[in-house]
Amino acid sequence: MNKRFEALDAFRGLAALAVVIFHMHLVGSLTELDFFRGSSVFVQLFFVLSGFVLTHGYGFKQNLTFSVFMKARFFRLYPLHLFMFIIFIILEFGKFAVYKYGGLTFNDIPFTGETAISEVIPNLLLIQSWVPFANPLSFNFPSWSISIEFYLYALLFLSVVTFAKFKKYIWLTTPIVAFYLLFSESELLGNEILKGLSCFFGGSLTYLFYRKIAAIKPTKLLASVVEIAVIISVIMVVQSDFEYQNIIATLLFYILIIVFSFESGIISHSLKLRPFQILGKLSYSIYMTHAAILFCLTSAMLVLQKITGFELAPTLNGMPYLTSGNEIINNLIVFFILTIVLLISNFTYKNIEIKWQKTGRPTPIKFNNEVTTSN
Repeated sequence: MNKRFEALDAFRGLAALAVVIFHMHLVGSLTELDFFRGSSVFVQLFFVLSGFVLTHGYGFKQNLTFSVFMKARFFRLYPLHLFMFIIFIILEFGKFAVYKYGGLTFNDIPFTGETAISEVIPNLLLIQSWVPFANPLSFNFPSWSISIEFYLYALLFLSVVTFAKFKKYIWLTTPIVAFYLLFSESELLGNEILKGLSCFFGGSLTYLFYRKIAAIKPTKLLASVVEIAVIISVIMVVQSDFEYQNIIATLLFYILIIVFSFESGIISHSLKLRPFQILGKLSYSIYMTHAAILFCLTSAMLVLQKITGFELAPTLNGMPYLTSGNEIINNLIVFFILTIVLLISNFTYKNIEIKWQKTGRPTPIKFNNEVTTSN
């Protein structure tokens, strides 16, 4: 099956934008809507999508080797992670200069706390979410999920190749056990790891179910009704605050992926439009670059606040906010920030993601004027 799930690609992009808005705080703007205040759960959708798509691409592939698989995965994730890590190191030196010569601090003293020197090695090795001595949210904090996902790739390979006879049982039992540990608030593994396991291998299990029912051809009307119902359910769960929201959201994401994998309804067809497909392509860059952009903007507002005396970066309910003093302008600032994020993401996608993905692809091999690829 060589199907590309374009509607699901679009969801990845939309979810990335929602996470960006979740990390914004502008007084009286759309960032304070309940939906965006709950949009951190969309990181779980990323995990489910990854498990689903990678199982589609590799779960039943023959002659798969660890080196080829992990090389492709490494060059898909690591170059942009490293680039943004270097950006944050540069920003930390900038903070140090301002702190030493201007007496101004941004959050913590430079190279302490979340950006301490001790956090450098875990970030370079992408183990910050796996080891107890590291802070998962250090430096470029969205990379906590990249740390989880990268090593889940290796676990997926083991299930596909080393334990091939038991892979379906592994994909079934792993999310069940992870859900149980989350539900029971077990300290056996960190919550970040448990979320990754339940979502990623839940995505693998979802793909197994999709394979069983892929031949079904729902009518456009029926598919549209179901798609709308699922979208409404997702919105309601995301914007609500209740116990075990993360678990319910993950289960709902399984359903969303199954429903939209058929791409038969009106929403699916709309998600195939070029703007949504572009968002899907840029999703990883959007996710990885936005924290640095928001930090730079917040820092600039703090400096302006100190110079002008106007309250541009107040702290409300223990959270740092930005404000122009006018709610309409604040909403315009939200769209301005999103535009900047998209422009920079387009740059990193073309100049980092695409170039390094080519490095990770199998090497073409020629036999009797035919071209194949190494496994």
